[in-house]
Amino acid sequence: MYNTREIAIIIILSAAGGAISVPVGYLANTLKSIPILPLGVGQILSGVHILSLLLVRVLTGRTGSATFAGAVKGLVELILFSFHGIQVLPIAIMEGIIIDLVMSLPTNTSQGKVAIAGGIAASSNVLVLWLLLLQNISLSVIGFMWILALISGVLFGVFGWHALKQIQQAIHLY
Repeated sequence: MYNTREIAIIIILSAAGGAISVPVGYLANTLKSIPILPLGVGQILSGVHILSLLLVRVLTGRTGSATFAGAVKGLVELILFSFHGIQVLPIAIMEGIIIDLVMSLPTNTSQGKVAIAGGIAASSNVLVLWLLLLQNISLSVIGFMWILALISGVLFGVFGWHALKQIQQAIHLY
């Protein structure tokens, strides 16, 4: 189903994304120990976690590639001892599924579509965490976390779009 180039893109980007996500996750977790910051503020970094999945989906253009990349990314994070533990797998897979679903909508791939996919995917981690771990936290805190993650995902989606355009432009120069 996938050719060698697509498999290489999926494995390289998702492994790099997983390796980057582990220290970013610890950094986000550390933010909650700063007394002046509200609980859940670490979600502002959640867009980092979906960047590699977005890049995989846009570069391959294949439905399912972000889900596949999410599974690989989740396994890499698990092996590298993400502070989320085993929950990192459903989180990463859900992010990939959402990116695949949004990017499969029958419109041209655009910056807005990538930003929306990034926002929804990044904020999905709050839903998964709430379902698996955070049911004792108030809904206002969960809502705050969801909004921060949504904003972060949109911003990193826009960043990813511009990064891809710069890479494409640089490739065409040579």
